[in-house]
Amino acid sequence: MSRQSTRSNQFPAQNGSGSRSSSSYGNAAVRCHCGIQLELVTSWTDDNPGRRFQAFPNYKLCHHAVGFLDGFDEEMCSRSKEVIPGLLRKTNKLELLLAAEQEKNKFVQVVLERQANVLIWRSIVLSWRSIVL
Repeated sequence: MSRQSTRSNQFPAQNGSGSRSSSSYGNAAVRCHCGIQLELVTSWTDDNPGRRFQAFPNYKLCHHAVGFLDGFDEEMCSRSKEVIPGLLRKTNKLELLLAAEQEKNKFVQVVLERQANVLIWRSIVLSWRSIVL
């Protein structure tokens, strides 16, 4: 069975609401019968981590958009569905920690610059004082 037919069997367009404008799946532009071109989006849910699918850019524009689902990627194996969400959560947590540390570093940098300015002014005052005396 070809990749395209596997996809169309897994994700049938409900109510006949979609059509392909190209026979090449990689370059296919999927449109609703009202002419709205679907966008390729990536799901990051636990059940479909990283899986791409076609979706309406704004479901409110098309009254029959609800329920239309056209899969782009093959379904992932169960192990991937177990591992990827955990890795994503770990990555997100590390990115948040990194952002917090970067904010702390900005604050420390400002404090150090202010302290350096104070020391510079103190040394200037002391040098003037020694000249005056």
